[in-house]
Amino acid sequence: MNAAVAAERLGLGEDVRAWLAEAEGLADPARPLDLPSGARAERVWDLFALEPEDRAEVARLWPGPQGQGWPEEAWYVAVCMYRRLCADADLPVGRWQDWPALVEAGDPRVRMAALVAFAAMVEAQYEAHAALGVDPSVTGATLADVGVQMARSRRMFGRLSLETASWVAVQFRGGLYWVGGLQLEPNVLGEQGEVEWYPPQEARELGPGMGVGDPVLRLHIPNKGLDPASVDDALARARGFARAHLGCDPVVATCTSWLLDPQWAQVLGPDSNIVAFGRRFTLVGKGQPGESDVFRFVFGMARVDVEAASRRTRLERAVVDRLRAGDRWWVRTGWLPLA
Repeated sequence: MNAAVAAERLGLGEDVRAWLAEAEGLADPARPLDLPSGARAERVWDLFALEPEDRAEVARLWPGPQGQGWPEEAWYVAVCMYRRLCADADLPVGRWQDWPALVEAGDPRVRMAALVAFAAMVEAQYEAHAALGVDPSVTGATLADVGVQMARSRRMFGRLSLETASWVAVQFRGGLYWVGGLQLEPNVLGEQGEVEWYPPQEARELGPGMGVGDPVLRLHIPNKGLDPASVDDALARARGFARAHLGCDPVVATCTSWLLDPQWAQVLGPDSNIVAFGRRFTLVGKGQPGESDVFRFVFGMARVDVEAASRRTRLERAVVDRLRAGDRWWVRTGWLPLA
């Protein structure tokens, strides 16, 4: 089996074929793929916090040892993904690695290939975190984001899939830790995609630790809300966690999100948790168009479709009303000092 044959049989695009070919050419993993089965698999699904519908389908489709019960080409995809994970385990902080989403693949086993690769890395994940002194409870909480992402994919596409495999892979290379009410991503200050930062000279003038390339914790918001006390707790722990376990001492945290659009204050009021969260940050730059993110996270929709959007909640009505009025929503980057 090779990338060209697998892609042809599975009807995958040229971009996926190239990704598989690159993964195939990586060095053999030092740790052979040992896929959990039986009670071990059940424990992994518990850690991933899979929703009942996803868990039932995953259990029905789970492969046996060395891909038993799966088409050769589907197992090949999972093996390539595992090779990619192993090769990227020590990727430098801030280096991004794209993964194929595969949500359009007809075979559900192909759509869950990334989940298989992640499951095979769970024991190594605990070992890597233990070597950093990270408490197992943090590891377990971080792994639970797998189920969050799978549930979001089902909501958006109506089928078992893991569209955000690129994002989930970040945690398996030491790039994401769920600490209290926030997820912490060690990175470096600077421009990257939607993430904005000050020009180099202006950044240096802000003081030590604020320059382009200096360490930062990027903050990400789980789907459990923005309770102020929970956010306070996470921020109080963030810098100490980085010092103790990540080998860096960031003086600042940033967040890049549709939640930081200051327009929310106009429609949700000062008592909203979203608005209170946004007030914590000093905004940077002008922002990027955010309608796609708003529809993804508010409505669970993969595309912006104002007419199909529901209007059940105040938040949903605010989104729709502003767009119908010809206005926009924005993704903004903000920063706050870490104590």
